[in-house]
Amino acid sequence: MKISLKNENVIYYGPRNEDSAWGFVQFPKFYEMKNGSIGLYFHNEDDSPLVLGQGSWYVSDDLGKSWHNASKEEFAQFGTLLPNGDMLRIKNIPAKKVEDLQSSGAWFGNYRIPSEPITPQKSTNPDVLPHPISLYSDVFGSNDFFYLLDTLPDGLAENRLFFSRLKNGKTTAEEEYSPVDWKHRTVRIFSPSPVYTGMTSFILENPAAYEGGSKLKVAPDGSLFLALYRNGPCNPYTGKFEKFSAVFLLRSTDNGKTWALHGYIPYQPDLEKDEFSYLHGGFYEPDIEFMPDGTMLCIMRTCDVFQGAPEWGATYLSRSVDGGKTWSKPEYFQKIGALPLLLRLDCGVTLAVITRPGIFVYASKDDGKTWTACSEVMTGEDRSKLANVPPSRPNFHQWAGSCCNTDIRALSENSALLVYSDFYTPDPNDNGIKKKAIKTVEIVVDC
Repeated sequence: MKISLKNENVIYYGPRNEDSAWGFVQFPKFYEMKNGSIGLYFHNEDDSPLVLGQGSWYVSDDLGKSWHNASKEEFAQFGTLLPNGDMLRIKNIPAKKVEDLQSSGAWFGNYRIPSEPITPQKSTNPDVLPHPISLYSDVFGSNDFFYLLDTLPDGLAENRLFFSRLKNGKTTAEEEYSPVDWKHRTVRIFSPSPVYTGMTSFILENPAAYEGGSKLKVAPDGSLFLALYRNGPCNPYTGKFEKFSAVFLLRSTDNGKTWALHGYIPYQPDLEKDEFSYLHGGFYEPDIEFMPDGTMLCIMRTCDVFQGAPEWGATYLSRSVDGGKTWSKPEYFQKIGALPLLLRLDCGVTLAVITRPGIFVYASKDDGKTWTACSEVMTGEDRSKLANVPPSRPNFHQWAGSCCNTDIRALSENSALLVYSDFYTPDPNDNGIKKKAIKTVEIVVDC
């Protein structure tokens, strides 16, 4: 089996990498469209939940050969095509600021006594937070608190998802909230941090848009799946707090109107394969795919800098043989992986995209059990020498020369389109100055 690359294409030129912050011209994502065209979004602001969804929207009517700005009517079609003909899209809405809420005071250390409830109680005051269940401190100086959702004041956070739905036969999309049956769900309130623009406390209004759940997947039986990750989670079956981020599988059997927790993959540090496994936050950015043999495969990122680990970290795979209810012990896949992706082609080959640093596409003919082909889209070596002004000692983002967040979609039974960012793309219309750009390349598999 062989993987070939062809027809590299530049969709958009942004500013020079030297002149822009992390987040601009990054994080591209494909969408289906009702008319068969391809929708594309990429971020064009700081990398902050406070400006989530503020980016650029493009459309291709010729399988990625050319692109134009999406019209209002075209944008309404962006989403995932459901079995009933509707188009469903997770709403990218900014986080909600909560800097005016009051704390309930001390809760940790020697404050607690055996004669009082060990579990935080619900706050009935809309201006006062309940006691948290845990604290998360990072190397950047943030102190974020985790709360049981059911203990928060009414109206602050809901057990629901926020979608945009274009009903079959309609031309205007409608916003809708979908309830979620998910016990022991936790909520993280972010403290002011130099990592995010705004320096304010905030809560994610629609966590599915940020916590790796931006890819709705339609199962062979017509149900919908959404894979999320959650920092500071509680085990959904026991209610016990767990330190590491975990993967949660949600499923809908009514075309996204209601959702329920369906599966759970807890993180298990693996010192044998990854010396930084206890410094990673857990499993992040999961993606799932349905294999030809009837099993489900989940791929997960571990790299996380917030506890002191480097920008790169191992990728793991887990398999389910019962439709996503239970999952095998995650197995080491590759030594890197940010926003790893899975795509099954109609020819029976499954592709896996592994990145940061570099961009690599792997292929499997046996339902993801062995991976016998690999193609390099972008090198994992130092790319900072390609900059307009090469740094004497690059930081990691300069080294990688890309956010390395990608997306992939099928073009035919044996080909796919991959979209990615490249921080050092010469602009022929501006004297060859290297700029941040959004690019695509076709992936062709000799099945």
